[in-house]
Amino acid sequence: MPNDRNSLAVGIAAGMGAAAMGAAWQVATRFGVTAVLPPLDLAILRYGVPALVLLPLLARRGLWPTQAPRWLAIPIVLGAGLPFGLVAMIGAKFAPVAHMGALIPGTMPVFTALMAAVFLGEPVSPRRVAGFAAIFGGVLAIAGTSLADFGAGTWLGDLLFLAAAAIWSIYTVAFRRSGLDPWHSIALISLASILAAIPVRLFVAGTGLPDVQPGAAAVQFVAQGIVAGLAGTWTFSLAVRRLGAARAALSGAFVPVLAALGGAVILGEIPSPVVLAGIALTIAGTLAAAWPSRS
Repeated sequence: MPNDRNSLAVGIAAGMGAAAMGAAWQVATRFGVTAVLPPLDLAILRYGVPALVLLPLLARRGLWPTQAPRWLAIPIVLGAGLPFGLVAMIGAKFAPVAHMGALIPGTMPVFTALMAAVFLGEPVSPRRVAGFAAIFGGVLAIAGTSLADFGAGTWLGDLLFLAAAAIWSIYTVAFRRSGLDPWHSIALISLASILAAIPVRLFVAGTGLPDVQPGAAAVQFVAQGIVAGLAGTWTFSLAVRRLGAARAALSGAFVPVLAALGGAVILGEIPSPVVLAGIALTIAGTLAAAWPSRS
């Protein structure tokens, strides 16, 4: 019993830590793309640091395990790699971090469940349908405020956040079938992403690196490469091991709250009452959709 309690406590702490780091990454990304660096430069930090750190792992294990279907490497790399990172970061240029915190983790369970139902034949319970309906209501509330101020471009950021959530769901379903462990997958994703990003960077003008203050660059290095690229992955994987996938997924419900708080305190972005109501609906829907069954 003490060991079970210790395992539960460690799992809960890891889940909360993963949620906090996810929200911190979102706040740092919003600040980064609006005041520090272009999205592509942030993506190079996001994937370059873990690619270098985990390169010995790939050298030891190889790029891909022999028992896993090779074609799954494509959706895994595309779903969690550079396409996801760039879409989310470009969206952060247009929409506040409270929108990012609610729309990406809030709609990921919806897109993932739909893809799992189509490609894996997984059933969708009535409770999850109710949760998805609440998430949809939250998305409408948040997006409605963006459409009311159409000229500001916030609607475009919200649309990109939804696209990022859909892209990540591709990774989730493919990862489930691959048999990869989390460290192997993030090593492969990071290496493929940085190899794709560097040639693009060479042909795209407008890098902000020469003009960045050392302090701001250090914050983004930590937030993108270490917090998001390494520590967040490790803590969430630990939560999955100690709590199980369903209960660990509940930690995503805390990201909208923490992101909204971070945006208000650090960036001065105060959500409107309608957006706060949308966040509350999204959290309720996430809890209903991700709560594990009695079995």
